[in-house]
Amino acid sequence: MKKKLLETDVLIIGGGSAGMWTANRFKDLQPDKEVLIVDKGPKDWGGLMTMAGGDFDAVMPDENIAEWMEDFVYYFDGLCDQPLMEEILKCSFDRMQDYQRNGCAFFKKEDGSLKSVPQRGLPHVKLYPAQLKGRGGEMMVRALVEQLQQKNVTRLGRILITDLLKQKERVVGAVGFDTLNGDFYVIKAQAVVAATGVGGWKTSYGKNTPTGEGVELVYKAGARLKDFEFSRVWNMPKYFGWEGQTTLMPLGGRFVNALGEPFMEKYSPILKANTDPHFTTIAMAMEIRAGRGPIYFDISQINPDDLVLLKPQNGWQLMNYEKLRDLGMDLFRDNTQWVPQMTISYGGMDAGIHGETNVPGLFAAGTARSTEPGVYAGGFALMTTSVTGYLAGEGVARFLAEQPRLEITLDEDGISSLQKEIYAPLGKDGLSSKAVLTEIQQIMFPYNVSILKTETALQDALHRLKTLQLTKIPQMAAKDAHYLLKLREVRAVAFVSELYLRASLERKESRAGHYREDYPQRDDAYLGWLTIEQDAAQQMHFAWKPVPTEQYKYPITRYYSDNFTFIKKD
Repeated sequence: MKKKLLETDVLIIGGGSAGMWTANRFKDLQPDKEVLIVDKGPKDWGGLMTMAGGDFDAVMPDENIAEWMEDFVYYFDGLCDQPLMEEILKCSFDRMQDYQRNGCAFFKKEDGSLKSVPQRGLPHVKLYPAQLKGRGGEMMVRALVEQLQQKNVTRLGRILITDLLKQKERVVGAVGFDTLNGDFYVIKAQAVVAATGVGGWKTSYGKNTPTGEGVELVYKAGARLKDFEFSRVWNMPKYFGWEGQTTLMPLGGRFVNALGEPFMEKYSPILKANTDPHFTTIAMAMEIRAGRGPIYFDISQINPDDLVLLKPQNGWQLMNYEKLRDLGMDLFRDNTQWVPQMTISYGGMDAGIHGETNVPGLFAAGTARSTEPGVYAGGFALMTTSVTGYLAGEGVARFLAEQPRLEITLDEDGISSLQKEIYAPLGKDGLSSKAVLTEIQQIMFPYNVSILKTETALQDALHRLKTLQLTKIPQMAAKDAHYLLKLREVRAVAFVSELYLRASLERKESRAGHYREDYPQRDDAYLGWLTIEQDAAQQMHFAWKPVPTEQYKYPITRYYSDNFTFIKKD
């Protein structure tokens, strides 16, 4: 294994939507500076954006941003970072236009206007479907990569960044390893952007790669985190993962129980089926517990003419659809069995509008920063990752313009210690990371831990997880660099799981995507963000950051969760 030293002005960790937008905007502002993007996946693969359908939220020029803001304040049950969200919405149409100028087409009606699909029963929020269903995200990746090539942005794949380097209090680079040949990388940088995406539990298809190692490395560097009590518990077909319910539901799709009853009408008489999936999965869990499972997805109410918006036309989604159809499972012909599935964490870094964090020299972009409290409108991720990446590019450019260039002196002893720790599991006999991952999933996936949370279940899960972290995690071994990557991913999954469990115990109320069955009411004593930092004793320190209602423009007068009978009003 070789040791390689690289130097750049800006290091971007993560080559998905947010990372590429950060690089793109930074090079517009400082074209003479060097930018290096490093990703654990293949070079230019584009992260989760490659797997996305391409649907995009945007406020059209003739629409009122204030109306969209009022929707999001309501939808987020008050946990809306209003200055950030307003800036995201202001920039959304420009980023959509950027994609269109670069050849990414969105679905149009016969009169040539863009087709929109309303979201989650919200009056104004809507998404715009990609023209090439199943390949929209892939086309976006290609467009951005072409831009980066023209601007001479260096991109490296198959390298996992494990630790950030600091000089005094400022982040000045990172270390990691090549996941194919094992080479050790030391990278010096004047600024670092974490665009590493979210943590998760390695469930279906596209959610196999966001595992939280980015969360772990920024936490160790002193970054403040937030929103880890919120996770994405989605509804998925039992036998396969699928993109598209954000379009299916507004067009008439609905869930029914084993008796054929459209049960969401009982739990939410106003919104019925067209609601956020997190509330649907709560109802699904309650129906199954009451003996009215399994749950089926009913397509009988969808206009056949609307299926053109849903059926994949090309790419991996079409291949997946055809294979499943050949096995007798056709999502667009039959009622299929669906189940709740815990997929990813919504927790991330606490950051300012331009991605600045509490650690000098460290910026956050995309889903590496937290933007939503466990509820999700279709098309939201492609909008927020593009805009927050764009804004982070501006933030880094301003930071480097204002700061004198730093002469970076590496702590060679510290780097050697990190190198030794990284490679310690290689060539040893021990537990497989896959076996340990299965145990973590068994701890985290029960309904009373992931959906209908209770104190007893969360405490029990935390005890089991801490035992696993002390006994099983240190015993994991890797036969080569590829399995060393898998080992680090599983270690990060355990870390994110601990953050989730501890944060879920702290928020003793039900709000947005967090439901405590033992605290089913909303309590405005918890109207704030739960932050997490590492203290001097290397312990997790939790603190509440109240929503500054007296400073915010949009008053909190309505709550989305009031639409559901299992949430008790305060």
